[in-house]
Amino acid sequence: MWFEDWNKVLRVLLMGAACYPLLILFLRVSGKRTSMPSTWW
Repeated sequence: MWFEDWNKVLRVLLMGAACYPLLILFLRVSGKRTSMPSTWW
């Protein structure tokens, strides 16, 4: 039971750690592409 719970927790943390930089990079690229003012970075 503990191992299943920890596997889920670690999976969520790893997915978040992997997707967060990609999300920021995607937002930056899309912001530059549409030439929007990125003052909230």
